[in-house]
Amino acid sequence: MKVLIIEDDTQLNTAISEFCRIKAWDVVSNKDGLDAIYTIDSEDFDLYIIDINIPRINGLDLLKHIRKTDLDTPVIIITASLEIQNFASAFENGC
Repeated sequence: MKVLIIEDDTQLNTAISEFCRIKAWDVVSNKDGLDAIYTIDSEDFDLYIIDINIPRINGLDLLKHIRKTDLDTPVIIITASLEIQNFASAFENGC
């Protein structure tokens, strides 16, 4: 399984990456949305793990970008925010 992790918090990015590696998954990681766009457009993934609050392009816009061409790959949205609108937007966009 190939996973793309998009998380700007270094410690959390490392923790999620290590968990995935323990599962013997291939891990690619980005720390901002713009870099993630380039990665998404150039590689195929089996799972996306995306923080909503990342620099340059937010996680919800990344979700929309993914869903334009890929309706099937699972996306896990993570956030420290408790804003209901973030949850609603994620569900509306195929999460």
